[in-house]
Amino acid sequence: MAKKKFDPLWEIVGEKIPLQGQEPGVDLPCPHCHVPLHVGPAALEGQRVTCGLCAGSSQVVDALEGPRLEAAE
Repeated sequence: MAKKKFDPLWEIVGEKIPLQGQEPGVDLPCPHCHVPLHVGPAALEGQRVTCGLCAGSSQVVDALEGPRLEAAE
């Protein structure tokens, strides 16, 4: 039996949504306290993230080496 990759409830309506926990994650260090933050499957430029540890607000910025977080104003 093949392992399911997509949520069967979404497949009913024709959407291919990955099962929770199956999508690749992007972890970026918080610019305030340097704890890794899970940004999600796609770190979008301009996306705002709040650290659960220090409550610092950050923004995703695209750089040559890949996405990174900068302190938001």
